[in-house]
Amino acid sequence: MNQYYFPVNNLNRSCVKLVLLILVLFLSGCASVKQLAVENDAERLLKQSEVFSSQFTGFSLFDIETNAYVAGYNSTLKFTPASNTKLLTMYAVMKSFSDSIPSLVYQVLDSSVLVSPTGEPTFLYEPLKSQKTLDFLNRFPLVEISWPDKEPEAFGPGWAWDDYIYDFQPQRSWWPIYGNTVSIKKSSDTLVVTPTFFHEYVEVLNQTDPGERVDRELKFNVFKAYLDNDTSNFERIIPFEYSRELFAQLLQDTLNSKIIFTDKSAVDPDTLYTQLTDTVLFKMLKPSDNFLAEQLLLMAARQHGFDEVKPFIKQIKDTWLISLNEMIWVDGSGLSRYNLIAPVDQVRLLRMCLDEFGWERMITILPTGGEGTLEERFLPDEDQPPYIFAKTGTLSNNHNLSGYLITRSGKRMIFSFMSNHYTRPTDEVKKAMEQFILEIRNAY
Repeated sequence: MNQYYFPVNNLNRSCVKLVLLILVLFLSGCASVKQLAVENDAERLLKQSEVFSSQFTGFSLFDIETNAYVAGYNSTLKFTPASNTKLLTMYAVMKSFSDSIPSLVYQVLDSSVLVSPTGEPTFLYEPLKSQKTLDFLNRFPLVEISWPDKEPEAFGPGWAWDDYIYDFQPQRSWWPIYGNTVSIKKSSDTLVVTPTFFHEYVEVLNQTDPGERVDRELKFNVFKAYLDNDTSNFERIIPFEYSRELFAQLLQDTLNSKIIFTDKSAVDPDTLYTQLTDTVLFKMLKPSDNFLAEQLLLMAARQHGFDEVKPFIKQIKDTWLISLNEMIWVDGSGLSRYNLIAPVDQVRLLRMCLDEFGWERMITILPTGGEGTLEERFLPDEDQPPYIFAKTGTLSNNHNLSGYLITRSGKRMIFSFMSNHYTRPTDEVKKAMEQFILEIRNAY
């Protein structure tokens, strides 16, 4: 029976059997013996760990087969989830869209097309090659755009303003283009700028950089590339300052069509669907793409009649996620440190996903060991299938992991492991978390 339990100190087998027999006889109506054993040993291991005892740690473990929680440690306390927030966004998107996501609402007119954007993020976005929207718009010499009245906030609540130059924090918009970023790439002696529109706005300086090889002025699309006799090749992805007018210029350059804004409203409009929902979700979750997460949540809000994310999140919490404890959820990506959620509620969310969308769909969407943000972790045994399907979440001094686990005995589990407020290197925390999860996998 030891294969189902965490190690039990140095008790001999007869003592273990006696203890188990007594528990079976006298604890009817309580948690199972197995649950008690795992619960006690999980708590002991976490308390005795040099890593986890020096930080804020929470853990929740759920057995899908028995429909019961089998371990918990600070499981009802609130933690900063970082990109674990994307699990909430994933759920909202799966509830809002069927097999494909909408790109445009449109009406074909006599000599033009009238379109209204939905917030769909993949237009000319390099990680997603299929460009049905581009192919559609190329059919028309004139594109008339009916723009939503209210612009979304470029940054989410609690985002760091000085991260505006980093690729993980592009601005939010109703019609993203090129991921709302510029690629500045040096190959040999050539500097390639994409989109080419920005080439004349990049100043090359042969001097040592002041901290960033490529920089951009706050609020302006003026870029500086510091080379200083640097012969190495590099590519720097940097967000641009978004505006409706800049978008129109970029679109016109791309299509070679005339672009105008209009107050017209489409009569009996059609909807253009582009990417498969699960394809975009996988692209969001695997590398933890903040841009896709923010735009997908904005899209879902608009799908339900909201021009802002905040009231949409409130409606989700009051309806779809009413069974979860009170949490703080403010953005789609988890960039904000305002977000707070308990490990047990991450588990509840993942249970709901199983109930509503099924095991096969969920393990297809979520990253597994050896890929994405789990690239060097939880590697499957040789010639064996993957055993973990989970989402990471990392901000400075915070790392979390929530998802599904298949144990050595074939049991399917849901877990959420949250580590906050540590000061040691994140790699040390990741390794300790991986070892703890592997203990559960091997012992249960």
